[in-house]
Amino acid sequence: MATLLKTVKLSMETHAYEAQLNQAELVDDPTTEKVTTFFGEEESSTPNYKLNLGGFQDYGDLNGICGVIHAAYQTDPIAELDFVITVGTQTRTGVCKPTKDVPFGGDAGSPLKFSVTLDVVGTPTDGVVTP
Repeated sequence: MATLLKTVKLSMETHAYEAQLNQAELVDDPTTEKVTTFFGEEESSTPNYKLNLGGFQDYGDLNGICGVIHAAYQTDPIAELDFVITVGTQTRTGVCKPTKDVPFGGDAGSPLKFSVTLDVVGTPTDGVVTP
């Protein structure tokens, strides 16, 4: 039987987001390199984490996630954002940077959705929620 994901909490900077999001996932797409030595060929990989976020535009909220990401992207150089994703009692903590701006607006009569991928700087840290 599959386990359904009911709650994912995202904290970015000093704000927590749940209601605005319908996607918050940390994924690793490692870069790989084949190395040939006198002992043969080996493949090494380097972590390359991404933070995929999706949900509803919340530009009307002073501390909304879209505004926080937009402000980081508009900064020169692009600002880094601290994040924590919580699933159940497990957490992943890290730093990310937007690679493009968050969508603004959309089709008439449709919910204003967004989808954005942020580059994670380094490797996220595993943790546990403490009561």
